[in-house]
Amino acid sequence: MSFEFKPGVRYRMPAVFGPAPGPRQKPDGTPWLPAETGTMNCQWTTVYYRTDRAKMEKLLPPGFEIRGEPIVAVSLSHFKNLYWLAGRGYGILFVDFPVVYTGKSETISGHFCPVLWEGRPDAIMTGREELGFPKLFADMPDLKVDEATGAVSAEASWFDFKFFDISLNGLSEVQGDKTLPGNGGPAMFYKYMPRTGVGAGADVAYVTSSQPLPGMPLDAAPIKFGDANFRKWKAESGSVNWHRAKFEQLPTTFHVVNGMADLNIIEYVGAEMIEFSAPGIAVSATTMRPVDPA
Repeated sequence: MSFEFKPGVRYRMPAVFGPAPGPRQKPDGTPWLPAETGTMNCQWTTVYYRTDRAKMEKLLPPGFEIRGEPIVAVSLSHFKNLYWLAGRGYGILFVDFPVVYTGKSETISGHFCPVLWEGRPDAIMTGREELGFPKLFADMPDLKVDEATGAVSAEASWFDFKFFDISLNGLSEVQGDKTLPGNGGPAMFYKYMPRTGVGAGADVAYVTSSQPLPGMPLDAAPIKFGDANFRKWKAESGSVNWHRAKFEQLPTTFHVVNGMADLNIIEYVGAEMIEFSAPGIAVSATTMRPVDPA
């Protein structure tokens, strides 16, 4: 008898070995229960800068427009003690733009992520296939935090080439502000999976979003980050550097890094760091869904 797919569970290649374990399901294909996911920890730095509107527009898929000012939010964070990695963790370098997306039947005001890098292949293959996140790989050591001077720094590299670094200075803790970093609103991504064989186009190309469907609660996440053990610091100054790469340095991603470097920094408009501990299920991103095309 040949392999058979079970209905209602997730698979990834190589699919013939059965349901794929990951952040959204256990090895048997059933969903993780919050009580099974423990407590995860995170440190998260973000720097905001204004860039050229026309250059940002060139990185938007069909149906997207810039919402307000062309502010790039760049975050480098580290998540630790993740249930679905048996207690391991990894770094994430995340970019987002403030946007409005207009599809055939709905309009979503939020932020668009053109690219993100992660430090574990397990996180990349689950997020690319299941969620439509444009994930790439990078080595990201732990954040360097100097509490005495109020400074923090971090970097990302691949093939021993450092293509990004971030630094914040003059950190001072703020009370009562539990908003997450970024440009606000639901997250949006552009899922693209190329066709196999000769021919242009893609087998899959559509927007995915964390915006709930009409009639669902606006905050449908299983765990509210605002209820977590949460601390926030504002920085007096912050900066980022995108180090341009050659083909020889980043053979498959130099064009992405250089595309980010093309977004010239007109002025920095803010920098912050957060730390929190929360139930592990909060990172599962179970509310992502496809959106009607533009």
